[in-house]
Amino acid sequence: MIRYAKEDELDSIKNIWNYCFDDEEGFVNYYFNNKYKSYNTVVAFENKKIISSLQLNNYKINLNNKTYDTSYIVGVSTFPEGRGRGFMKEIMSFSLNELYKKNHLISILMPIDFRLYEKFGYTNCYDILEYEINTNDIDNFRISGKFYEANEENINELIDIQNEFLRKNNGNIARDEYYYKNFLEEVKSENGYIYINDGEGYLVYFINNNEMFVREIYYKNIISLKSMLGFIYNHNTQINKIKITTPINDKIRFILKNPKNININLKQFMMGRVINVFEFLKSVELDNKSLNKDLRTVICVNDEFIKENNKLIEIKVEKNELFIDEIKDNTNQERVDFIDINIFSKLCFSYLDIDELIFTYNLELSKNTLEIFNILFNKKINYINEYV
Repeated sequence: MIRYAKEDELDSIKNIWNYCFDDEEGFVNYYFNNKYKSYNTVVAFENKKIISSLQLNNYKINLNNKTYDTSYIVGVSTFPEGRGRGFMKEIMSFSLNELYKKNHLISILMPIDFRLYEKFGYTNCYDILEYEINTNDIDNFRISGKFYEANEENINELIDIQNEFLRKNNGNIARDEYYYKNFLEEVKSENGYIYINDGEGYLVYFINNNEMFVREIYYKNIISLKSMLGFIYNHNTQINKIKITTPINDKIRFILKNPKNININLKQFMMGRVINVFEFLKSVELDNKSLNKDLRTVICVNDEFIKENNKLIEIKVEKNELFIDEIKDNTNQERVDFIDINIFSKLCFSYLDIDELIFTYNLELSKNTLEIFNILFNKKINYINEYV
């Protein structure tokens, strides 16, 4: 049986979480006190015991100049006696169809293993850079201005800094005052710190076993970036190594004195999926490109788990206006371009453009479809940094 959790099943959900994830007690307490909602938790039962579960955490995501309600799937977990028996498939299938009923157009997911979720239509849509730096390799940076630990009184500063830092990035979570109140608690629960540099930048970091992990380093200008690297270096008696995660358009690598000594890895980070193909296409706005001609095509997205997506969709661009309609009857047997939901999701999240998808997946699409997709979707730099 698959259903939403009940209020009195909290302890059972915590038990399966603790079995499957190696989280500190402080973080687990934070999550279930602040993030967990029974009405967003899907559970599978066997012999009156919860055997598998996941959460559908609600966020708003800024994608392609629009804001969408989305569910971030987290905590996908199954007790060992249920593994390999299809419980994960059942709760994922149930959840995808529930998101469709809620009219969520997209969803995101951070995978432990990408292969587990590709079969459910999710695909990588976000990359990050990960720097591995020896502390002595940033000994040339010095602090500028004052640093102070962030608290709730500084939330507007945090919002202002992140808005400026992410203005050229796509696909990020909309962070408001409520978000940052929770974020301050989340970082504290993991014994982390958030420090602000004169309202011009901030960094989120954790110290463990002589290493500093910098989860976020956001800045308005190069002076603040250099100052925060100086702030990190001033921990040189505590730490030997530094790990920093950033968007792929970050500027740290351009100012390191000896980048040859630094390991910089590009990592695939977050998966995305279109939940409602028809409504998502209807939500797309043209960017007022002038066209010399009108265009029309018919597509069909292959989706194994949300059957409502497997419909013929007519896309027309006429006089710089976009028209999306469902085709009920294809008695004329006109050409239909078929595209899998995974590939379509990469396009809709602006992770890859249509030319890259054609090359990578050896797609055969009509000229009109290619032209229309080129008009509707432009490749952007996606970035997201939410963990739960």
